[in-house]
Amino acid sequence: MKKLFKIVLWFIVALAAIGVSLFTLNDTRPLEETDYYAKTKAQLNTLTVDGGFGSQLKAGWSKESITAIEEVYIAGYGLRESPTSGVHDSIFVRSIVLDNGQQKVAMITMDLLIAPPLVVAQVIPTLAKLGFSRKNIYFSATHTHSSAGGWAGGAASRAIAGPTNEQMIASIAKAIVSSVKKAEATAVVCKIGFQKINAAEYVTNRLFGEEAIEDPWLRIMKIEKATKESALMLTYAAHPTDIPKRDNRISADYPGMLVSSLEKSGVCNFAAFFAGAVGSMSPLNNGMDSYQKAELISSSLAKLVKDGNSSIKTDTTSLLRSVYLPMALHEPQLRLNEYIRIRPWVFNWLMGTQEVGINALRIGEMVWIGTPCDYSGMLYSKADSTAQKLDKDLIITSFNGGYVGYITPDEYYHTHTMETQEMNWFGPYNGRYFSEVIDTLVTAVGK
Repeated sequence: MKKLFKIVLWFIVALAAIGVSLFTLNDTRPLEETDYYAKTKAQLNTLTVDGGFGSQLKAGWSKESITAIEEVYIAGYGLRESPTSGVHDSIFVRSIVLDNGQQKVAMITMDLLIAPPLVVAQVIPTLAKLGFSRKNIYFSATHTHSSAGGWAGGAASRAIAGPTNEQMIASIAKAIVSSVKKAEATAVVCKIGFQKINAAEYVTNRLFGEEAIEDPWLRIMKIEKATKESALMLTYAAHPTDIPKRDNRISADYPGMLVSSLEKSGVCNFAAFFAGAVGSMSPLNNGMDSYQKAELISSSLAKLVKDGNSSIKTDTTSLLRSVYLPMALHEPQLRLNEYIRIRPWVFNWLMGTQEVGINALRIGEMVWIGTPCDYSGMLYSKADSTAQKLDKDLIITSFNGGYVGYITPDEYYHTHTMETQEMNWFGPYNGRYFSEVIDTLVTAVGK
């Protein structure tokens, strides 16, 4: 009996030791009492924004197909049982280069779930040799949940994007560099313009329904070259989740169909889609499924763009301003319940570590903000109000080359949804934290 008691006791001690090493209590300290908040506030207080007026603004653009390596898995909806079964529609990297004679900016989006940090890490040194510093590289993705994976690191990479595929990482990186080079080579004098179209009919708040806050706007930047060629850069908040997980073919979902439709119709020579504030936003249920649903959303948005295209006023500008702010974060806080989280070292082992930041880019009277997350459309209106006071047009995009999960309003942090718990990795208070940083950046580049 004594021997059995010892065995049970050692077993309990071992379980307790494992528990202590793997789990700890949630940290709910006020934001103002944290070191990471103080560090970022100090950076903001000494922020330097580069750029200004140049001689004249030039623009060029290009796209490159992303080669789908054999045996690549699809990234989206979590773990897939097998590699992709084929390609439904092609996926691309699209780049726009803007140059005012004093500085140049590369805006890059890709038909992927996110702009993969491992790819970005490969690309940044190469683009630096071409004259693009980090503050002048603006990444995004379409956020399709049906595109090629293989680009993630960390022990949990297979669940996110399939097994790590170095060939796929190299292929995406090569396509980015090639598209930027070609875009720069085609740059000529241009005019730019902005338009936003209410497309509330095709988006809904997936957390709390149609009565909750939505971001209904289809935002467009138009570029017109002196050669009469034109490009449209579009953002929209609806998650590209039309193609279900059961379909294991590669697809760009509605964003890829939208830009392809616009190019083929002749309304523009080139189009590129940058995922907007997609957090909390999904495509409105129209009773359809899969590609039929994606094509309906695509054709509906394309019609809105075509109907409004002639009313987009373009004008000359030579103003470019840019900044990239590295952001300090709370230590990882992946919660199991209201009280317990996994320890930071476990999270870092699963997901890998990264440095993240926020881009702010001023193009004429437009301000682009690039975030490293699924940024919630529920948070958009506050920053938009700040921009409007400065008489600026604001465009917030997600997936700028880092990824920290979902950033949602703080009042929902304890709500049991995927966005606010399982995918809220660095909370609490990130809604207010990110909003404060974005407001400061909008003001810094917009004044």
